[in-house]
Amino acid sequence: MTKRILSLLLVLVLALSLCACDSIKDIFNPSTSDDPAVGDGTSYSDFIEVMGDIKGYGDEAAELNMTVQSEYYYSFAGASVSAFRYAVEYVLWLKGEGDTLASFTADSRYAGWDTIAEINYSSPYATYFEGMLLDFQGKHDEAVTPLAIASIMPMFPEEGLDFSYLRTMEVDALYDLRNSLRELEDTIYGAYTPSLIGREWDKYLFDEGYLLAKSEECVQSENYTEALFYAKQALKTNPYEVKNWRNAAMCALTAEEISLMGAYIDEGLAVFPEDEKLLLLKEMINDALEDMEVSE
Repeated sequence: MTKRILSLLLVLVLALSLCACDSIKDIFNPSTSDDPAVGDGTSYSDFIEVMGDIKGYGDEAAELNMTVQSEYYYSFAGASVSAFRYAVEYVLWLKGEGDTLASFTADSRYAGWDTIAEINYSSPYATYFEGMLLDFQGKHDEAVTPLAIASIMPMFPEEGLDFSYLRTMEVDALYDLRNSLRELEDTIYGAYTPSLIGREWDKYLFDEGYLLAKSEECVQSENYTEALFYAKQALKTNPYEVKNWRNAAMCALTAEEISLMGAYIDEGLAVFPEDEKLLLLKEMINDALEDMEVSE
């Protein structure tokens, strides 16, 4: 019991340090650079530095067993860096490197826009780079939709993104950039392994309201497993919104994932210690456990 109390106290300390002002949106604000290789485009060195910082926030959360918080940071950094690395490899392939794109990227951790997007749907990078690469190949009409969707995603930088300089970079410089991104991937995925199921990419899974609505819709149709999927995605999109914790806990209950429900309540209360609905759920679980002990 003492160990449990100490653990919860540590979680509360972290919750205070990882307050809403430390959401990824506040950390993530890559600047442009006048580096000759970049011109007026988005600086890749700044990108790498910022994603490394975000990974560090994941480390802090993981040290205190805040599973959802750590996944929030790790998965965003992972999806973003993997998307950038895959885009660099795609450009190299368009420049004549390798045989097929699949064979050229085979020794990388994750390949394909759908796969990379699934790591964290709230990252705008898979969507943005997909559109950019379509544009590079002259498929301008096809590029419009992903580029437009990326631009309305909450995590899309206010000043925009411009990595179009990739197609004019020298091959050697692109390989150097690819290797730097791979190194960062190694540090991220050394700490975190995404749970991927090969789901078809619904490009609106970044939207918190959409995810909550889909979750409720699935509960109404008694598809509780699917409801829990959407609830998990909502938490991965924004763990600084209390309704996402409440929804995840209830969806875990309907899916009969009781231990997961308890974990959501505990970590949710670490972030929102005075939330009445989470406290009520906590009390209900405790009462149920006490009743089970008495009956035994």
